[in-house]
Amino acid sequence: LGAEIAKFRELMKNTQNQRSDLEDTLEVNEKSIGEILKKIKQIQEDLGQSEDKLSSLTSEQNQLNKQKVIQQDHIIQQIRASHELGNQQYLKVVLNQEDPNQLARILTYYDYFNHARLEQIESYEATIAELDIIETKITAQVLSLNNQQMQLDEQKSGLLVVQAQKVLVLAALNEEISRTGDAIEKRESDRERLEALLERIVAGIANLPTSADAAPFSNMRGNLLLPAAGKIIRTFGARRSEGKLRWGGVLIKTDEGEPVHSIHYGRVVFSDWLRGYGLLLIINHGEGYMSLYGHNQVLFRETGDWVTAGELIANVGNSGGQRESGLYFEIRSAGKPSDPQLWCHARPVKAV
Repeated sequence: LGAEIAKFRELMKNTQNQRSDLEDTLEVNEKSIGEILKKIKQIQEDLGQSEDKLSSLTSEQNQLNKQKVIQQDHIIQQIRASHELGNQQYLKVVLNQEDPNQLARILTYYDYFNHARLEQIESYEATIAELDIIETKITAQVLSLNNQQMQLDEQKSGLLVVQAQKVLVLAALNEEISRTGDAIEKRESDRERLEALLERIVAGIANLPTSADAAPFSNMRGNLLLPAAGKIIRTFGARRSEGKLRWGGVLIKTDEGEPVHSIHYGRVVFSDWLRGYGLLLIINHGEGYMSLYGHNQVLFRETGDWVTAGELIANVGNSGGQRESGLYFEIRSAGKPSDPQLWCHARPVKAV
């Protein structure tokens, strides 16, 4: 697959000529947003794990402190009993016993008492040592949490800066399109670029192995879930505003940051930015079937990754110059668009 991935990258270079500086800036900007969001997600996951660990350590510390109090009480009782026995002088007690059986019982009791006292003291010392270790671990965990929170704050600050830059770039890009009046030409060019990419992908994956474990994609018609929860506002085959172009997939209107799921088992054959589609992910499902997910905010899977049905692969966004957030979704059969609504039905609820 490595050789095929290299071909895809080379294709990107060959198919992204004649772009304006604004489009180049938009690509860099939207990729940066995606990378920052991935870092934020990872830091938040790390923070959650660190908080769970700190909670576990604190709980362990509380238990040890309770155990310490109980052991202290036992030792105090042992000291009091020892004091009472001490007033009777061990040798005097032994010599005053005429009954051999009584003497044996007393000697056994003294041995038991001394052994129990020693065990209590050793157990108490072990608890103190454990508490020292736990306190050290808690201190280290608190420092780690603070560092992670600082990293999270830094990433969020950086995200705000890049997002503000994106707003300016999009405004300038839309102004440029309005001034030159080439909106239709741009759409057609974007579509041609996607078709060229898909042709190369179809040729490149011809010899790639597919899994025999998953149900064949062709058997899943009408039984799949759409990749994101939301309302379909653009349907397959509908005319696109002006010009002759028609929608080759569906546009699902949903909030930015909502999860995007793989519709079926497969392998990621493209995960990158493409003009007109923004952060785009394409999955090969075998038998000549592919699914496309465009305008994402962040991509969580890389080219070459295997994915399962329902797996989180991206978050909804508005990359590629979109004014509003939403997911563009296509299904391809032998390279040709197929109506997604014949294959998928709506997700009942938004995934958490």
